[in-house]
Amino acid sequence: MARRRRENSDKEKVTIKGRLIAGDGFTLAKLLYAMRLFRDSIEMAYRLMKKENLKFDETTKRVTKFMSNAHYAYSATKKAMAYLNQERLDLKKPQLYSIGKGCEKGNRNIRLISVDKVLIKIPHADGRHEWIEMEVKFGSRNIPIVEELIELTESDIPYSASVVLRKQKYYLYLHIPLELYAKHTAKVRVSTKAHLMAGFDINPDRVCMVIVDFNGQIRDVKTKHFPEVTLAGFPKSKAKDLRLKTLSELIDYACYHNVKCFIFERIRKIPKKKMKTRSTSRKVSKFAYAELLRHAEIMVKKRNGIFIQINPAYTSVDAIPPKQEIGIGHSHDFRIPFSDKVLKIYKHLSMPMKNLTVIRGVTSRVVFTPIGFNFNNNTSHKTIIGEFSNEKFA
Repeated sequence: MARRRRENSDKEKVTIKGRLIAGDGFTLAKLLYAMRLFRDSIEMAYRLMKKENLKFDETTKRVTKFMSNAHYAYSATKKAMAYLNQERLDLKKPQLYSIGKGCEKGNRNIRLISVDKVLIKIPHADGRHEWIEMEVKFGSRNIPIVEELIELTESDIPYSASVVLRKQKYYLYLHIPLELYAKHTAKVRVSTKAHLMAGFDINPDRVCMVIVDFNGQIRDVKTKHFPEVTLAGFPKSKAKDLRLKTLSELIDYACYHNVKCFIFERIRKIPKKKMKTRSTSRKVSKFAYAELLRHAEIMVKKRNGIFIQINPAYTSVDAIPPKQEIGIGHSHDFRIPFSDKVLKIYKHLSMPMKNLTVIRGVTSRVVFTPIGFNFNNNTSHKTIIGEFSNEKFA
């Protein structure tokens, strides 16, 4: 039987946090030594790949000689790859991170032995590494998740873990599969009979949603406004919480109304350009769309929905015909409770033949059309919806 070496980083992960408590100062000193050594290993791997243009494998070998632990060195090199787009790297705080490994009881270096106990490996230059045992306290909401995670490690299910230092306190972060987190925390889930689509348009001061069927007929429209978040002096943390709460309410509303596919615009970065008014510039500067989109993806997958991103190009132009069909003039956009970009969602679902999507686990193919699905091989509608691949639409 083939052994799974390391965790698949392509899968969606959710992080849960626990407080680390050391039994004595000597144990805490060992942990701090390992964290400082790991931080220096990240900076070393960054310099080797950025300045000397070494490949990943060669960098990992050199970092292993410095840290005397191959798995810690591999994790440090993976961390360094995230900083390669920066011109320089100077990490201030010590840290420790270990990528999950299924054949090593979930993790090779940071290993849970119970809900309130964790083992952390301290590397030494002579190769005689030692384990330190520390107490960890999770929130009552996360204890059932940790219990099941420990059981899954017996089946070679990996999980990544990291130790961070914040305000002179040590915390353990567990990076667990999204499916496991959703199993214990999802209060609202997509119905097995769901068949509708919902398009979302996220703005700095509002979130718009329209629900359509596969015939292109608008079933429902809903808009949530929060104009106070763009005012001068409004706390950013409070604005973020308000946007997330509003988005969660709309997604729950869509789940209750038989929505299966949740469609968002694929905007990686809002261009920094001079706006027409000062108020518009302030709105855009306080709006982290990419971060909000990641939260939306987690929310949808947590509820067992299908998360889809589409190209926002020419969306306002595509919205003109459907708006004319329902009797709304293009010159009266400010009166519309939903945006052009949302209204045209079903238009973009009519895809050319070159964009055929191969369904995961199904030999047949399916194409979106304005009147629904086109199937071959007599594939059922329920099977396609259940096994639809999460592919980024162009």
